[in-house]
Amino acid sequence: MEHTYYTADVFTDRAFQGAQIAVFPEASTMPESLMADIAAELNLSETVFVTDSIIGKEEADRFQLRIFTPQGEIRFAGHPMLAAASALSACGQIKATGTGKKRIIFEQLLGPIEVDLRWSTNAPLFVQFSLAANPIIDRYTPSEVELARVLGLTERDIDSHTYHPRLVSIDRPYLIVPLGSQAAVRAAAFNVEAWSQSSVPALAAQDIFIFSSKTEQVETNFHGRLMGPEIGAKEDPPIGSVMPCFAGYLGDNIELREGTYTFTIDRGTSATRRSVLHVELEHHQGKPSTVSVGGEVVLVSHGTLTL
Repeated sequence: MEHTYYTADVFTDRAFQGAQIAVFPEASTMPESLMADIAAELNLSETVFVTDSIIGKEEADRFQLRIFTPQGEIRFAGHPMLAAASALSACGQIKATGTGKKRIIFEQLLGPIEVDLRWSTNAPLFVQFSLAANPIIDRYTPSEVELARVLGLTERDIDSHTYHPRLVSIDRPYLIVPLGSQAAVRAAAFNVEAWSQSSVPALAAQDIFIFSSKTEQVETNFHGRLMGPEIGAKEDPPIGSVMPCFAGYLGDNIELREGTYTFTIDRGTSATRRSVLHVELEHHQGKPSTVSVGGEVVLVSHGTLTL
């Protein structure tokens, strides 16, 4: 059997930066066990398998995504939607319109998600997905001393002036911790022993999202990084799935104006595959917020897996 697949670099405008994602655009007949084996074999952060919409084939531009990490299937991820849009455009399953804009639906285990595509001459495809953000926010988190030990930092590295640590959950809980500089974000080193001896595991969050509003790039408002007991010491995983929680976190920490709040956040460096995410938060008092996360995607390879 032969299976066609693509790889794309996501949340970047150039090859060999951003996050690497693999996409199998015609996987409707592929068994789930094979999907898991392929994802483990490719060993990328995520591998996407595009299958027929559960709504039915008659509805155009609606696709179901099965998303696997090397460890197994996950309910939601942001990066695979950008990669899938790029691959489906390349193989002709999604066609550009005369306006250069198009809206499609991607179904994940979490539910259907609206995705907007924008084509521009001599520029990478821009993809933006939107979803409701009604996070549960817990202000009772471990002390800054405890958090600093877990992160391999000093208490002075934690920014307690504008922001504060919070436990934020939508579909998955994240412990969000503000730091005083991008240098501190890059210098953080997860301490497994301090983690096991702290009260942090009792929060049920296996992922810690650290960030700083003091960035080294003028075009970005924040620099972020994911850490945790399931993340390797030298890994810098994608942060797209954190953004709905992070947008809710910002709304809880600072006074947001009515309307649209926009910011840009990056992850990594040019030496570690930097990603740039553009985020919009529709904020209205008494109404659910909507978070839109967008970025550019570059198609890098097209190949065949032979089994």
